[in-house]
Amino acid sequence: MSATNDEEQSVSSPADSSREIEVKLEAKPSVLRDASELPLFAGVTFSRSRTFRTTYFDTADNALSRAGMSLRVRSIGRRRVQTFKWPPKGAEGVFARGEVEAAIETDAPQPDLLGPEAEAIIARTIAGMALEPRSQTTFGRRIAMIEHQGAIIEAALDTGRIHAGERKAVISELELELKRGNPVALYDFALRFMDRGFRVTAAPKGLRGHWLATGVSAAEVKARQPVLLPGASIDDAIAAILDSNLKQFVGNWPAFSPDCPEAVHQMRVALRRLRSALGIFAKTLSHDNFSRFRITAKEIASAMGEAREQDVLRDLVDSGPARALQGTIDFKPLVKASDKRRVAAYAHVRALLDAPETSRFVLELQAMICRREWRAGEDSDPAMSAVDFAKQALDRLDKRARKRGKNLVELPPEARHEARIALKNLRYASDFFTSLFGKSRGSKKFQRAIGDLQDALGAYNDAIVARATVADLQKVAGAAGVRAAGVVDGWTARGAADADAHLGAAWKAFRKAPRFWR
Repeated sequence: MSATNDEEQSVSSPADSSREIEVKLEAKPSVLRDASELPLFAGVTFSRSRTFRTTYFDTADNALSRAGMSLRVRSIGRRRVQTFKWPPKGAEGVFARGEVEAAIETDAPQPDLLGPEAEAIIARTIAGMALEPRSQTTFGRRIAMIEHQGAIIEAALDTGRIHAGERKAVISELELELKRGNPVALYDFALRFMDRGFRVTAAPKGLRGHWLATGVSAAEVKARQPVLLPGASIDDAIAAILDSNLKQFVGNWPAFSPDCPEAVHQMRVALRRLRSALGIFAKTLSHDNFSRFRITAKEIASAMGEAREQDVLRDLVDSGPARALQGTIDFKPLVKASDKRRVAAYAHVRALLDAPETSRFVLELQAMICRREWRAGEDSDPAMSAVDFAKQALDRLDKRARKRGKNLVELPPEARHEARIALKNLRYASDFFTSLFGKSRGSKKFQRAIGDLQDALGAYNDAIVARATVADLQKVAGAAGVRAAGVVDGWTARGAADADAHLGAAWKAFRKAPRFWR
């Protein structure tokens, strides 16, 4: 590893369009202050600290931020640089963004200097609305250029503040940006900080400034269907599908809080989808890491289970029996016991997201996607078309779902659970691969049919989970919660019975639905 401290390399040439790949690691200020002395930076000389002052611009209705874009003007000494960033297309990874920047002489942005493509994107997004200052950052930065595994990485230690009006937030992070070479080298270098008090952060400075300026917290990120072209290879499909699920998982980190219960749910959805995808690929391509990442994803999702169960129970009580029986049943002892468990469960999830193991999971999976490790397997065939693979996988999963769902209404709980899992994997796979077969009424009809069937099975599963959760809470709530627990138990049982009444028709509709991949 060698280094240079030429900080001028941190700014590109005017109208220079590129893809930015950057891993942001946050740490406590005390950790960041001494970071340059870490053995990882042995032989590296950081530049003296320089002050960077940045203003982020957006429309009054935050059109750029809502589109995942940012436009800023940064002052570095007497120089000014404007930068525009946007989400990349395709499976470019959690840490990649489109970027174009240019020198500027004013404090206000001039999109026409960024080139015709960027100017057009901005114009379409803001739709004639004026750009105005929304937030600012002021921070000191020390820079070193590092050579690692043949790649050049810019390491920037940033300490300062984000401010929007009276609202402020601390900046204490290490930015590792790939300047040249293979992204795998960047992820490998970032991994070396995981046991040094650093963690991956999914929120760039501009986005954090947006939250401060609007007073609105981050929102949950739902699953997005991967976009696969009909001519895609199996390698293309694997990379795009794993990438989309990883983005959903990491994208929900900023939204995680007791005030946004949907974030926990969406993280678990992302991990379930990821596990399902890895399982599908492992059936055809023998690669040890598919199994390893599946196990880790399951462990993380399971650790979030208690928080999700308490969220579901509280929502069920508030929207169901507590509303219907207002004033006749005292649900407070049960709710109080649930709230106590929920606080502890959310603290556990917070510790999980802050843990080095979770950041390591993200970086290692991103590295595997980048290097496409599965090609090394004996069964690997990079020339196999994604369409052929999808047809085989969907046929196999469909056959399993039909087999496990036979006589569905009469199945005992354990067998019904197995059928539900098989249907869930088929539903995820159909979502992963739908774009390969073009837009069709058949795919929509199939997705709707399998979704209705899953909803009916989910109500039954929710009743079982709620019953176990209530029984556990009753031990804490004591005698005061017995009656409320009985009411909740009965309410969920009725919901399950109602769902069961629809189950037979839902199963029939699923069996008749067109298999769009055939």
